[in-house]
Amino acid sequence: MQTRSGSRHNDLHLKSEGISQDIEALERDLASLRSRVEDDSSSFAALEQQVAELRENLLRTRESVAEREAKLAEKQKELAETKRLEALAAYEDDLRSQREAADRAASAATDFLAALDTYDDETLNLRRLLEEMRTAFGTDERVSEVEKALQEEPSRLRETWEAVTAATKWRLNAAAPVDEKVSAEELPQDLQDLAQERRRARIKEYFAKS
Repeated sequence: MQTRSGSRHNDLHLKSEGISQDIEALERDLASLRSRVEDDSSSFAALEQQVAELRENLLRTRESVAEREAKLAEKQKELAETKRLEALAAYEDDLRSQREAADRAASAATDFLAALDTYDDETLNLRRLLEEMRTAFGTDERVSEVEKALQEEPSRLRETWEAVTAATKWRLNAAAPVDEKVSAEELPQDLQDLAQERRRARIKEYFAKS
């Protein structure tokens, strides 16, 4: 009886030791897991703090971007307005350019009138020559050639006269007050006098002699 009792006691003792060892192992594992939980919780808290800081930094950056965009738009608008005012303030350059263009146009018109007077002189000379040729040669081919040249002359220059007349009328109409608009059929008398004074005098002189 004692032998069986001792054997049973030994079995129970071994069993209790095994259970104790299991408990100790579980306690060690539990302690390790708890330590890992604490470490992970600490890391997670640090990450949460970093995320919060990053979110705050992102919000501040977005606010800065919006402020810079607003300032940029304001400066661009200010620049555009400044350039507009500069362009308006530089009216003297435009005025000078317009006056120079007007001077060139006036000079060209003066040259044109001078060329027209020269042309009239040459035409009158040719008409006088034609009369003298008729007296000297009658109606031969030389006389016919000069007559043909004088007959063709109006058609050669008609387009030029019409273009000059139309451009002059248009500008005079644009510059004149409403009640002083030039009609499509006539130019101002002073312009006619300026352009035709010498020509009319020569023509009258020529026909008076013919």
